[in-house]
Amino acid sequence: MGGFKYRVKKVDIDLHKRKVEGYKVQLVNDSIIAEEEVVRYAAQSAGIPESMMRACTIAIADAIRFYVINGHKVSFGKFGNFRLKVENTCVDTLEECQADTVKRINLHFTPSTKIKDLLNKAELKKWDFLSESASSEENQSEE
Repeated sequence: MGGFKYRVKKVDIDLHKRKVEGYKVQLVNDSIIAEEEVVRYAAQSAGIPESMMRACTIAIADAIRFYVINGHKVSFGKFGNFRLKVENTCVDTLEECQADTVKRINLHFTPSTKIKDLLNKAELKKWDFLSESASSEENQSEE
């Protein structure tokens, strides 16, 4: 089972209309995986050439864009669902509620139940920034 690294971050929060210091968990990403790496992994997993997988991912992204822009929710099986979501200003009357009250439109992704279950089962591991960086510095000096 996979796991996530986290660190503790000091934050200022509003508690009963006054600022208070607090702490919260913040996930640490190891790195950014480029599209090429994802395509390579998926192509190997599917047993097809990378060029074919790249063409498939481009076609799937185009199809998702086409359907959501035209007002559809896209259900992508074991992966999840894509849909448009609007953020808008609340107004007092029905007549005032117009397109110009929309602040932004976002593409919203909801993971499948299978992915949610995997996330719930994943282990959280505290990342000690100082010890991680110190050990990597030691490894670099030994080389």
